[in-house]
Amino acid sequence: MAKTLKDLLLALLNATLILLALCLFLGWKLAQSVEHIRSGFAENLQLVAPLREQAQGIRGELTALRSDLATLSSPDTQLDAADRQQLNAALQRLGNVEDKLEDTQARLANLVENPEDLIDHAITTSADRITDRLMTLKGCEPAT
Repeated sequence: MAKTLKDLLLALLNATLILLALCLFLGWKLAQSVEHIRSGFAENLQLVAPLREQAQGIRGELTALRSDLATLSSPDTQLDAADRQQLNAALQRLGNVEDKLEDTQARLANLVENPEDLIDHAITTSADRITDRLMTLKGCEPAT
């Protein structure tokens, strides 16, 4: 009876140590993933800043183009009705492009000014991927 209890306690200790080693390994892999994401995130933020400046430059060019088109559509300019209608349609499309560019510029500025949102998204995405891999390894399928 004593030998059986001793063997049972030894098996329990072994199982506990194996689980502890597995948890430490998974924690280490998670820390590596977070570090990799953080370094990639820093590189991506450096790529976003020039895009923001480029969007500002494009916006300036669009404003100048709008001014030129507005000059052409002035009542002093001799244009027939079809040309004037095409010019107004071009001005409308230009306004739509400016709106889209302004929205994109605001989103880029938000990314640069609030990187913690991007970090939270990256960590959440990584945690979801790790969970999916563990579920696949375990043989479980997530409920869809």
